[in-house]
Amino acid sequence: MVTTERLLPSRRENCTQVVQIGPSKVYVTLGFYDAAHQDVGEIFISLEKTGSERRSMMDEIARLASKLRQHGCPLQMIAEGWLGTKGQPAGPVRGSTHIKHCSSVLDYVARLLLITYCQRDDLAHVAAPEHGEA
Repeated sequence: MVTTERLLPSRRENCTQVVQIGPSKVYVTLGFYDAAHQDVGEIFISLEKTGSERRSMMDEIARLASKLRQHGCPLQMIAEGWLGTKGQPAGPVRGSTHIKHCSSVLDYVARLLLITYCQRDDLAHVAAPEHGEA
């Protein structure tokens, strides 16, 4: 079934979360449909200190997730698909107030999205911030 694309505003709000997973800095930028930062419409994942193949794969995964969101796929469904994935970098997370360990970058992003936007406080290692805050 093909759905109509829900276009993001040409000028939109966004926020970036920077964390360190093991030896790697990870930047997660979310673009929003709304000024209240509640309706995620696009996801960007940037890795520092990693090979171009891994970086390009992460770019494509995030681009596909953004397209899924813009065509109506629930954020929770996307994030739950990433939850528990294993890969490198993995391990301790520095820079997040509520996520202290992850099994991969996608596992971290899944936890970030689910805790912050889908009320999945059970996934936080430390009490989660108010919903809507990254």
